[in-house]
Amino acid sequence: MQKDEYHHYIPRFILRNFAIDNYERIFSSNRKLFTQKQKFWKSKKKGESLQIYDRANDQLCISLIARIYGDINMYKDLNHNDAMRVEKKLSILEEKASKVVRDIIETSQMKSQIVLLRKDLADLRKFLFIMDYRKPSRRNQFADKRFDIVTGSMVENFMQEHNLQSSQEVWLQNVREIIDTPHEDVKDNTRIFVVDRMDYRLRMIDCFLAIWQAGENDEFIMTSNSFGLFEGINYDVPIQVGGFGGPRQIAFHWFYVISPKLAVVLCASGFREGVGFEALDKFLGFKHRSIFKNVSHPPPIPEYVGFKEPSKLRPESEFDKPFDFREFDNRFDWWANQSGLKKQDNDKFTFTFVKANSATVHLVNSILLNEANPDLQLSFLSLPYLYKTIVKYYKNFKDNNFMPSQDFSKMKRTLFIALNKTHKEDLNLRRNILVCGKYWNLCKFE
Repeated sequence: MQKDEYHHYIPRFILRNFAIDNYERIFSSNRKLFTQKQKFWKSKKKGESLQIYDRANDQLCISLIARIYGDINMYKDLNHNDAMRVEKKLSILEEKASKVVRDIIETSQMKSQIVLLRKDLADLRKFLFIMDYRKPSRRNQFADKRFDIVTGSMVENFMQEHNLQSSQEVWLQNVREIIDTPHEDVKDNTRIFVVDRMDYRLRMIDCFLAIWQAGENDEFIMTSNSFGLFEGINYDVPIQVGGFGGPRQIAFHWFYVISPKLAVVLCASGFREGVGFEALDKFLGFKHRSIFKNVSHPPPIPEYVGFKEPSKLRPESEFDKPFDFREFDNRFDWWANQSGLKKQDNDKFTFTFVKANSATVHLVNSILLNEANPDLQLSFLSLPYLYKTIVKYYKNFKDNNFMPSQDFSKMKRTLFIALNKTHKEDLNLRRNILVCGKYWNLCKFE
């Protein structure tokens, strides 16, 4: 019998970016003893623990990375001889994505730009989608059959078409097929539920990718369901004959925090220069703009390594023809094709790290907090900054004329008590230090 496995919906390689910096302030009047303690704390540093606020229990605690942000047997396929085959496939994709994320983080610490290859971007985009798709809220939607009437009927038809016995099997098949299918072809794979195929196209193909970087004194937070949260518009379309209608969403941004200093952001094509959102205004019948409209949105700069043969180029007259969404994924691909550019895996894309100011970082954190569940588990680095984040949460929604949907008064009180306790301990500790450099040492290990 195959033993149970604990699967992370937020991978360890990202959680380690939030790991506690294991440093210790060492006070010693003896140089030899000081050196011994220094070696001990350096050897203790493992980077495998997180500072957590547990909302259900209203407490601050330390958690091992190995036992948080995960679930038992998420990908277990009881209908296959190799029950963990999906997990094995996913581990390969995760390894590729981890290298891309590591390159982004390391480069951001030294340079203002990074160059990524098309094949690496494809792996990253696919992995980001699956990370969002496997978080509890999305996975449990299938397990608990929490669909509107129209979507529920579509799921039932999909199950019959593919001989699936439960909606949970639909979710697992979707994950498997997305992993196995080339990035550009996911939208056309009919073995993936049509709503999720459309979602993949909307985010991972139509949107362009940006990287937002927090300043020295700011940090992004990580929450249980923060991966893939969007900023945009929710609206309802009346259900009409044929079953069309229901709740709709239009997103300006999708957020994927990868470290306390970096967030990968998928941006709507309307932020491209010369595109705009006028067509959206006409569709909605009113004007609505992103709360991040003043943030810089530089699309990546492409460098194609190949051109089409002259005989296959489109005539110039076809540049005046309207964009056909059935033939091309987005307007940029249409333009590139008309210009004779041919996609290749080693095409290069140069991304500029967008320097996000404090207001922007707090606003992103506020969006993540506003979608928190009652069982929220929140990871952070700095206790004072987390307290400031909660204070800013209420201010941000007031400034943007929105009503906050969460009550974090208990969390705010718990943080306040912890900060005061830490302050008192520091004061007591300092009172016992001899004011002479040769009698005590203060050290912080990197």
